Amino acid sequence: MKEAERFFYHLRGVLSPVGGSGEAPEGLRPAGVLVPLRARNGEVTVVLARRTEQVPHHKGQVCFPGGSRDPGDADLFATALREAEEELGIRGESVELLGAMEPVPTVTGFFIQPYVVRIPEETGFSLDEFEMAEVFEVPLPVFSEYDRYRCAETTFLGEPYNVYFFDYGPHTIWGATAKILHRLAELTQGISPPLTLFLPPA
Repeated sequence: MKEAERFFYHLRGVLSPVGGSGEAPEGLRPAGVLVPLRARNGEVTVVLARRTEQVPHHKGQVCFPGGSRDPGDADLFATALREAEEELGIRGESVELLGAMEPVPTVTGFFIQPYVVRIPEETGFSLDEFEMAEVFEVPLPVFSEYDRYRCAETTFLGEPYNVYFFDYGPHTIWGATAKILHRLAELTQGISPPLTLFLPPA
C-alpha cells in the first residue's frame, strides 16, 4: 500500500463515519463544508479558498467550500457538495468522503458541519467570480505547528470559546476555518506514517 493510501486509510479511522443531520442549536443556521485533501507533489495538502469582498458573509476570509443548507438538500453533505461545485468547480462524483468532524458553532450565527474528503491529484478548479477570489493549498503538516496559532478567548452560547488565528504566507486563516484545521491536526497526530509523504515518482 502506498504511503498516501495508508495515510488516508488511517484518517478514516479517526473521523466519524456519519454526521450532519441538519439539527442546530436554536438561533444558529446549519451549514456544511468540505475539507478537501489530496496527495500532491509528495505530500498531503489542504485546499483552501479566499472569499471576495462582494459576498454577504465572511468577506475576504479564507474558508472551506460550503455554505448554508438549502431546503432541497438531502443533508449537510449534499449542501457541502453543491456549494463546492458552485464555488470551486469540484465535481461531486470525484469526491471521496473520508468522514465527518464535530460541528463548529460560529459567533456569526452558523453551525458548521465539516466533511473531510479526498479529491484526485489532478483536480482543477473553476472559481465562481462573485464568491471566490482565489484558491490555494497548504501542506497539512503545517497546521500541526501549534506555536504558530494565536488564540483569543471569549464566551459563546454560555461556554468558553477559542478563536484561532493562523498566518500562512499572505493569508491569515481564522475563525471556524482555523478551528477546524487545528482540530484536524490534532486528529492526525497519531497517524503513521507522518503527514509529509515523500512518495516515489509515479
